[in-house]
Amino acid sequence: MDVKLLTGSAVETELEALLKRHDEVHWAVAWGTWTQLAKALLSRPKKIRAVTFGLAFAQTDPDLVNALVGKAGCRVVTNFPKGTYHPKVYAFRSGDVVEAVVGSANFTHGGLGQNHEASLHLSGTIKDKVLADLLSFTKKSAKLGEAVTQTLADRYRVSCKIAARKPKAARDPLDEAPAKNIAGLTSPITRMSWEQYIRALDRSVHHDIDQSLVLLRTAQAWLSAGATFHGLSTPRRKAIAGFIGTTERSLDAELNQDWGWFGSMRGAGCFMNRISENDHYIAKAVDIIPHKGEITRDHYERFTNLFLKAFKDSERVGNVSTASRLLAMKRPDVFLCISKPNRTEASEQMCFGKTTLRLENYWDRVVEVIRASDWYNTQKPDGREGQIWECRAAMLDALLYRPD
Repeated sequence: MDVKLLTGSAVETELEALLKRHDEVHWAVAWGTWTQLAKALLSRPKKIRAVTFGLAFAQTDPDLVNALVGKAGCRVVTNFPKGTYHPKVYAFRSGDVVEAVVGSANFTHGGLGQNHEASLHLSGTIKDKVLADLLSFTKKSAKLGEAVTQTLADRYRVSCKIAARKPKAARDPLDEAPAKNIAGLTSPITRMSWEQYIRALDRSVHHDIDQSLVLLRTAQAWLSAGATFHGLSTPRRKAIAGFIGTTERSLDAELNQDWGWFGSMRGAGCFMNRISENDHYIAKAVDIIPHKGEITRDHYERFTNLFLKAFKDSERVGNVSTASRLLAMKRPDVFLCISKPNRTEASEQMCFGKTTLRLENYWDRVVEVIRASDWYNTQKPDGREGQIWECRAAMLDALLYRPD
């Protein structure tokens, strides 16, 4: 058996030559990228015996995973319970002749040239135990994976978007994109670019975008300046909650705005009473949401638990409309108020049943769909668009609002 060292771009060059030279391909690789070599591999489907990539920490290119949909012999490892699926084995066979490249190089731009990598090129026959063992290893690795369906590829693409905004991606990224919500997570609204989002806002006939931004910035200033929601004046609490009266609006210029935007709560009697009475559970619920930084599911669940306690002795309980109104005012970069005028369009755009939205599923059906959207995950632009970006979740109301 012959052995030689490969470094730098020599790994990719050798793989390309081996792919052309041999009849069978047997790979087990931690991470991969959609490259010209990947296209060359998939253009020779009859050669593929077992090609298995890992998805750990969302390091594999979602375009590569999508290209593997329905390809015989191609699999992905989504979960490796004892650690991380991490091999870099590229084996090739023609009859009894076997060659393999084994080392540190992943099937990525970095692994195939940009990084400082080292691999060994082994060449011999099936009688060489190490080469036979490598073929056996790729076969066993394939059993750890699963065939790639379009649903799996869609879930993985969404999970990569979610991972991109986190300090550290999950070991099993598919946990971030449950199959039951894949319709929403891949709905048309999630594929809208930032440029398309801005154009749609500017075409809105129901929102004055600049005045809407002033309203949201006013609420933000009140909530960040005050120690607690409980400490705000009654008119300011009513304004934030969406039901301030005309007389109270005339008290000062900041109050004198159309606080019915982003969900008027004038018909929510029990909620209006709790706000007017300065209920301490509602105040604690609003305060539990951070003024800035990452908002987690735990923050939302703690908010919900406190919010519902305010209605434990009421004939009617708090609902999505009233809760999401407060959330959208506190963090318009994360939350959208879902109320009667936008519920139908939101349900169609985000793929949830209009009558099935509840506080217990609002995070999955609304927040996670927004956070998976291309327009949401753009870098903050300058100027006016930067102001919109800071309120981009709440401002989605301008696209969804349909008056009776």
